[in-house]
Amino acid sequence: MKKRMKQLICSTAMLALITALPFTASAASYTVQKNDTLWIIGTKYSTTAAQLKKLNGLTSDSLIIGQRLLVPDPPEFTSASVLTDDTMWKIAQRYNVPLPKLIAANPQLPDPNNIWTGLSIRIPKSPKQYLNGVFPIAKGKYTPFSNSYAEARSWSADGTAVRAHEGVDILAPKGTAVYSAMGGTIVKAGWNEYGGWRITVRVDDNTEFYYAHLSKYATGIKEGVKVAAGQLIGYVGSTGYGPEGTEGKFVTHLHFGIYKQSPSYHAIDPYLFLKWWSL
Repeated sequence: MKKRMKQLICSTAMLALITALPFTASAASYTVQKNDTLWIIGTKYSTTAAQLKKLNGLTSDSLIIGQRLLVPDPPEFTSASVLTDDTMWKIAQRYNVPLPKLIAANPQLPDPNNIWTGLSIRIPKSPKQYLNGVFPIAKGKYTPFSNSYAEARSWSADGTAVRAHEGVDILAPKGTAVYSAMGGTIVKAGWNEYGGWRITVRVDDNTEFYYAHLSKYATGIKEGVKVAAGQLIGYVGSTGYGPEGTEGKFVTHLHFGIYKQSPSYHAIDPYLFLKWWSL
């Protein structure tokens, strides 16, 4: 009995030590659930396992059920407090956010009709353009994603260059359908040594959407063809990083990028667009 009591006291003390974290106003708390990993938690809060470890002073990847972690406020949201007599519809009107997107941004609310004064809710940030875009993979068909734009990538044709990642990776099984996020004209289709089988769609005079690492194209997809928002254009794969036909050098995923034509051809961060379309 004494041995069991000693073990219980030690376990309780250890958990208390781990969970006694210095909370700050710039972060929220998260309670570790069964089967959680730092990667899973990171994708929920648009961060990485390494950043979570640094934020919480962790020296290993091990987690304990019930452990509290500091997590950053997701960059695609702002916080707001519910006012007296507020409803989700009133809040949506106040912040100029479509009601379905406001509800989708707050899955922690079991009943969106039941909110109270002082409750903190998330307000999704809207991009400045393409508000009616379509997420390129159907709901439930992809893994929760974080912002991988500007991360370092080391593969190059000659094996010497380190470059910045010019898009966001969305993990999904090989063969998962990929849809055009906006209507436009296909200006490039075919093999690229970095992107494998890829498609570039010009959506306006200054903007192109880029879909890479496809396993194959949908019927009729080729340069010069006009596509509509939500139209099937291809399927997820792992092609690229080599001569035509190379595949399997990384996990299957869709690489999605956005490029602007002027003042010079350059990539912009597509993350906020993707998060908005996913709601």
